[in-house]
Amino acid sequence: MNQLEYLAKQVLTTGSPEAGQALRDALRRVSKPDELRLLAEGFYAEPEVSVPTYERLLELLPEDVLARVELGFVYFLMGEDVEANRQLSLARALEPEHAQVLTLEAALAREPTEKVRLYRRILQTEPQNEIALGKLRELGEIP
Repeated sequence: MNQLEYLAKQVLTTGSPEAGQALRDALRRVSKPDELRLLAEGFYAEPEVSVPTYERLLELLPEDVLARVELGFVYFLMGEDVEANRQLSLARALEPEHAQVLTLEAALAREPTEKVRLYRRILQTEPQNEIALGKLRELGEIP
């Protein structure tokens, strides 16, 4: 276990502001995007860790559309739709037709018809996209 993983686990086990600050301080010293991406992915479901990690990654690589979308999904899962939509807007500005951008947009869409339209758009460029196919099945659009 490296120092970042140790600090991440401290944040989760103690929940203390000091542990959170120690993690944020350590993240600021990391300059390797791959290291940040691994930590963020490993703690994806733990926003106390994944949010500051994705934020640091985006400080280093502001045009990383996948990191932007993943951060948006973390906010979406937290019920923070305003922030998720902000991340979506930033990702859309980078690469509006990227399948992950469209997937986040569909997740945030309120109307089922809009979700269907977006998932079908994904399938135009990625006909075997499992997420889009599964969501269209859930919506009763394909058997």
